[in-house]
Amino acid sequence: MDQQDPEDYPIWGYAAWNQFRDPLAAFVGCKRDEIALLRNATEANSYIANGIDMKPGDEVLMTDQEHPGGLQPWRLRAKRYGVVVKTVTLPKPVKDANQILNLFNDAITERTRVIFFSHITTVTGVVLPAKELCALARSKNILSAVDGAHVVGMMRLNLQDIGCDMYSSSPHKWLQAPKGSGFLYVRDEVIDRLWNTIATEGWDEPKLRAERFQRIGSSNVPALWGLEAAIKLAIDIGIDRIEGRHRELCDYILAQMIKRGAESWTSPDPALRCAIATVNVPPIQRMDLENWMWKTHKIRIRGGEPSKLRLSTPYYLQKKDIDRFLEKFDQYRREKSMA
Repeated sequence: MDQQDPEDYPIWGYAAWNQFRDPLAAFVGCKRDEIALLRNATEANSYIANGIDMKPGDEVLMTDQEHPGGLQPWRLRAKRYGVVVKTVTLPKPVKDANQILNLFNDAITERTRVIFFSHITTVTGVVLPAKELCALARSKNILSAVDGAHVVGMMRLNLQDIGCDMYSSSPHKWLQAPKGSGFLYVRDEVIDRLWNTIATEGWDEPKLRAERFQRIGSSNVPALWGLEAAIKLAIDIGIDRIEGRHRELCDYILAQMIKRGAESWTSPDPALRCAIATVNVPPIQRMDLENWMWKTHKIRIRGGEPSKLRLSTPYYLQKKDIDRFLEKFDQYRREKSMA
């Protein structure tokens, strides 16, 4: 093909990428200009931690169940600049939303500048009351930043309704987008308060809005095409159908594990769990069980030391798959004389 324009080739550098931001913004309930396409939630969380003006002694308040990709950017900021990281200890399990709101409210001080929390925690899978926590922060003139790595594709998300100032996510998890497709949401009224972490052309152009945060050099356009396809798949199936199945499967496996004597660490409140059921199963050592499940039966589970199991129920899982896991779990306990 005869190309007349010498610039007409895939440079894939700085671009608005509106063809990808538009469907994403519609899917998560915000405006295009509030979304920056990044590589994952860790990168977005680093932008948040590094981009907010804070003085030595200023506090960020978070839970004790944050992913390293959410916690460590703040710890670096604390070590380098004297910001104080304060944590609230979440119960295992969380009883109800008011319990969480009271814990945060009681921990806020006159030095609290940011409330940072996981919408769904990586430790237990509890769904925190994001809308209420963000309203609490707003009422006290505190910025709210939410790590939503597990949310997009697991359950319906409307960022405008939640009312957070910032939100990060990794759609490769539950939306099944390619690795390396993440995003940062910044509420329009807050965009001009967030400094760039990576600076290149456009970092100081307010008219670019959130686009300036995605200007990090060459873009991984195939990953963006994959993200668009993943959004379309979720829309075609129906996010409400997906969320409903996630909850149904999670409730089933949680009930079955409790029947087997497991202790629930997620929440007895169905509204505070979705597709992750976390249980404690002492005296079983989770790595021994995890290795046995995979090496013997090609069943993959995750957990934490010493006896925590984090059981995920993505919508493509079938009930017979869960029953097979339960059957092998029973077999393992018999063989180890733990029944």
